[in-house]
Amino acid sequence: MTINNSDDLISTLVANGYAIIDQALPNYEITKLRNEAISIKKIGLMRRAGTGKNPNPESLSLFRGDFTYWLDADNETSYLHYMKNLRVLLNQTLFSGLFDFETHFSIYPVGAGYCKHLDQLQPNNNESNSSGQRKISTILYLNENWQANDGGQLRLYLDSELGSSNYIDIEPVGGRMVVFLSNHFWHEVLPAKQERMSLTGWFRTR
Repeated sequence: MTINNSDDLISTLVANGYAIIDQALPNYEITKLRNEAISIKKIGLMRRAGTGKNPNPESLSLFRGDFTYWLDADNETSYLHYMKNLRVLLNQTLFSGLFDFETHFSIYPVGAGYCKHLDQLQPNNNESNSSGQRKISTILYLNENWQANDGGQLRLYLDSELGSSNYIDIEPVGGRMVVFLSNHFWHEVLPAKQERMSLTGWFRTR
């Protein structure tokens, strides 16, 4: 089920732990963001993504195949303004304690995916995460004319257990945003027949 307004977003997030928003931004804004991602890739600023505490992305190519470019969250763009307003809304209605937002462009080449994982790292007993933890994950898709048989779905597992087989597949349709609790939902990105583009972000709490 997809939603189209903030009231439905909050009620759906409370009920399910995740929400799907279609047409989160106008089409012309999605086109602008897609063109920006393409330009960044063209001039060679995209870097193969790493994950967790592993500093060697090359060793993770079978686990995660996307290329990323991190954005300055202080820039005044329509996307970041939208996310700022979303953070305020979540804090006002759910008392979420969100104080920061981090985000990057993500481009998956044809055939690349991202194996099952959680977005929230688990610190060991000898560590503290002074920069805060990821609490709410967001994905805004930038793909153009995406078809169901193109693949590239976000597979969101609906039970918090690692071995759960209860899931939904979400098509990466341009303009669609998925919002979910970072520490609850194991998820993966399925390989696609086309290049797949998105803006992935995390609201953090202290």
